[in-house]
Amino acid sequence: MKNVLTIMRKEFARFFKDKRLVLGTLILPGVLIFAVYTLMGSAFNDSTQTYTVKVVHSSSAFVQMFETGDGGESVFSFEEAEEEDADAICESIRSGDVDALVVLPENFDAILAGGQFLPSGSAPEIQIFYDSTETSSYSAYNAIASVLTAFESAYGSLYSINFTGGGDLTSAQEASAEYYAMLLPFLVLVFLYSGCMGIAPESIAGEKERGTIATLLVTPIRRSELVVGKILSLSALSVLSAVSSFIGTFLSLPKLMGQGYGDAFAAYSVGQYFALFAVMITAVLLIVTLISILSSLARSVKEATTYAVPLMILVMLVGVSSMFFGAGGAAWPVFLIPVYNIVQVMAEIFSLRFSVVHFLITVASNLVYVVLLVLLLAKMFNNEKIIFNK
Repeated sequence: MKNVLTIMRKEFARFFKDKRLVLGTLILPGVLIFAVYTLMGSAFNDSTQTYTVKVVHSSSAFVQMFETGDGGESVFSFEEAEEEDADAICESIRSGDVDALVVLPENFDAILAGGQFLPSGSAPEIQIFYDSTETSSYSAYNAIASVLTAFESAYGSLYSINFTGGGDLTSAQEASAEYYAMLLPFLVLVFLYSGCMGIAPESIAGEKERGTIATLLVTPIRRSELVVGKILSLSALSVLSAVSSFIGTFLSLPKLMGQGYGDAFAAYSVGQYFALFAVMITAVLLIVTLISILSSLARSVKEATTYAVPLMILVMLVGVSSMFFGAGGAAWPVFLIPVYNIVQVMAEIFSLRFSVVHFLITVASNLVYVVLLVLLLAKMFNNEKIIFNK
């Protein structure tokens, strides 16, 4: 037992004396998770958001249902509308300018005041139109339906909701595309990162661990050329690995969704497939360069992998953002944020909301980041203390 404790003390001392291992293993993962989930929680619980809702045959009783007890304020901005404008309002919902349309019975105040119980088939109907592919529209519908259902349960069956009309304005194709937009960006990032992790640490940290980095550095080429060659070769291999996994996933999704391959593939144009591939290329370049920088700081492949864990956590958490925030509606500065812009562009492509401007901003900004990171990596290769861990 004494020998076991001695070995344990030795391993603990080795670990805790290495500040980089402590930082990468114990501190950074927790900090990153806390920071990202705090931001996500703030976004989900943003009480400042106001839903724009058009109401046909608006009534004071309906508006009062949504007033809070503390200050009388509501998260809804109700605007009166005419019945003949319903089609135009539905188009505004689909474009994201309006969150929902509520069509009330003409005598809604009298219905509530009378309190007459009627079977659901003959009760006055409230129709709610919304778009489930728009996050704010779907949230507005759930909130409105929840309040109306709670009120009806408390005071009797005074009305029905979407019994003969109203409902989701999203088509079956758009619903499938929204499902792809939620799931595929995360999966693509997982495959891209896995492909990069499989080969990038070995290329630099492996050379250092085997002692061959010194021989490589004395060859008659500039170290910047060495860096560019490694980045491009690693990126090409990573793309091949990721594309194989992505094709398998993409081919399986139509079956999972109960669709034919033709229906799934025909929804996207050749230009969108090209844009997706171009974004994947920039993602691989960015990830490979970042992992290569971490590998140049490490003494071994194992240590490089340890350093890459916080980066992996961050990339995965950003990839999950497509499941919560959806696609579309983001301002152009968002597409300057590395990795997050990749997720957003892929989500826009899969959800049939492809924006050429957002795509160009993402590709251009990521290429700039890659060039800057390659320059940083070249400077690190010129630093003997970093390369040989002195």
